[in-house]
Amino acid sequence: MKDKGRSIAEVSVRGVIAKRLPRKLDVMEGENAVFCVETQEVVEGTCWSRDGLQLRESPHIVLKSFGRTHLLVLVHVTRQDAGIISFAVGESQTSSQLRVKCVKRDPPSAPVAAEMSVAESNAALLTWCPAPDAHLRPPSRYLLERREAAGGEWVQCLATDLPGRVRVLGDSVPREADYCFRVCAANEHGRSSPVEFPGSVHLAPAARLERGLQDARVRDGEDARFSLELSAAVHGTWIFNGARLGEEEEEAGGRCSVRRHGTEHSLLIRGVRLADSGAQVTFVSGGVRDSATLHVQGEWGARPEVLPEEQQGLSCWGMLLTPPRCLPAPQVCIAPVPEAERLREVPEGLPVLLECQVSPPGASVCWLKDGEAVPPDDVIALQAEGCVRRLLLRSAGPSDTGVYTCDAGDDAVSFVVTVTGEIVSSNEELSRPAAPVRWYKDGEEVEAGESLVLEQEGPWRRLVLPCARPQDAGEFVCDAGGDSVFYTVTVAGGRDAGGLAGSNLGGLSLVVHPSYPPWTAAARSPPA
Repeated sequence: MKDKGRSIAEVSVRGVIAKRLPRKLDVMEGENAVFCVETQEVVEGTCWSRDGLQLRESPHIVLKSFGRTHLLVLVHVTRQDAGIISFAVGESQTSSQLRVKCVKRDPPSAPVAAEMSVAESNAALLTWCPAPDAHLRPPSRYLLERREAAGGEWVQCLATDLPGRVRVLGDSVPREADYCFRVCAANEHGRSSPVEFPGSVHLAPAARLERGLQDARVRDGEDARFSLELSAAVHGTWIFNGARLGEEEEEAGGRCSVRRHGTEHSLLIRGVRLADSGAQVTFVSGGVRDSATLHVQGEWGARPEVLPEEQQGLSCWGMLLTPPRCLPAPQVCIAPVPEAERLREVPEGLPVLLECQVSPPGASVCWLKDGEAVPPDDVIALQAEGCVRRLLLRSAGPSDTGVYTCDAGDDAVSFVVTVTGEIVSSNEELSRPAAPVRWYKDGEEVEAGESLVLEQEGPWRRLVLPCARPQDAGEFVCDAGGDSVFYTVTVAGGRDAGGLAGSNLGGLSLVVHPSYPPWTAAARSPPA
């Protein structure tokens, strides 16, 4: 140019790529990363790469082309997928930086409102609530741990997916002790700090008698040893000659020694005397009760005993006329009665049997109802058989509700009896007075006789066993043609017992015990 001037022009070179990749793409770990490129026209020979390395189709990499649209999908990206993603076709290229953000891997928060209820015997009800932020860091399970209150290591005892309530029974622990519990929340990223339930609970596994007591036969002055073995390590109580002995301690001035080693319990009586012969040794633990007898034999050639001071120097007639010294009566104790047997709820009209065991066998007791003595009558029967003391309500009524106490002077046990509504039959069509029935025993029709009486009174049909015997046990059926009712009669033991089953074709199950006096149980039809 003459004036040597210069002009600058901008030149734009446009390739075949119409829609390019973004400069960068942020994706959370575990999500899918999608890249899309559009070209001016349908092209072939496209290439996707990451950090210069060509990507090929795989379960983790999806490559697709639809006309002028080209896609790259990275499935469930990880931190290793981060890098420069490039698309090239011919001499045209576009790139994007893929950044993968990691998910924060936090364990769940600790549960809250942990509480323990010990209202039920030999069980604990544990309750808790999830953490307030459980929706942000949800737990996959809750871990429950226990340890003895006296100390020791925490041991996992339960894992549950559902929060809220867990009932721990005595059968779930290895041995009888006081236990503490704690709970924590857990997921695949870890577990929360544990939360301990307040307080402790006394739990004991259900024990069975593996090896029972054996009678001991020793000579005068020797030691006598009794032992038994249970299926679980639980506490127990020894009773010797009517006296209750403490656990693992010396009693009676060092004469009796109680020991427990694991599941074995033993009692050592030092220097037994002839006066101890015939004494009963009893072991009680929960539902386990076992007894044995101590037999003491005199030793041949033994020195005769020194006469009491008041008999020394007396003639034979003087000794006979000297009144004997009175020995103190042995202490009376009553064996523990399970709570399920002390709390009784029965429908009106059914019998109620209250039973306990005393030691020594000849101990006398007094039955009280709401603090007042119970006189035997047509409804209430009082019985004593060996160590067993019974009170029988032949047909309970609303007025029989109350607290019954068996008082032995040195010990007592109480029963709470609640009489509910009357039993009625729900079938009115078969309560017609003229309905004919047939009675069967074990499939064979029975006939009236001295040992079996059939009665009919209005809508009532009765089969009476005046004096039940073991051979009377079986299944009795009252058949009314279109309907039947079944009675199961059991006669236990060898003594006579009386029983009566009454029916208006309503359902009833009858059990006859040899110690029961004759009683009547029946169902009454509701009014039409």
